[in-house]
Amino acid sequence: LLVVDFIVVIVAFFVYGVTVGLFSLAGFLAKSFFIDTVIETLNLCKYFTIISKNAEPICNYINAELNHGATIYDARGAYTKDNKQVVMTVVKREQARNLRNYVHKVDPDAFMMITNSSEIIGKGFIE
Repeated sequence: LLVVDFIVVIVAFFVYGVTVGLFSLAGFLAKSFFIDTVIETLNLCKYFTIISKNAEPICNYINAELNHGATIYDARGAYTKDNKQVVMTVVKREQARNLRNYVHKVDPDAFMMITNSSEIIGKGFIE
């Protein structure tokens, strides 16, 4: 589709002139960016990095309620020197709000980083 559209733009330059050719090129670029954005949005997931003093209930919620896995590793705060746990997981967009609210309820002092990600490969996602 991309190649055919590009050929149409090139032909428009020669057949209809530079003005129409430039408008064709602008339309081609706008359409390409729009389609790319739509495709990225369809596969959008949320990547959570949660730093908490008590990660066990958070992981249980992720496993039982959201039906996803998580990875936990131990960490130490650079400023406070407190021992903490870091939970990493990826959930679908619809589940992100539920997880965020649950973490806030269980551990109001938890630090969360939520990032958009559109290419997740593994069990439960694209294999």
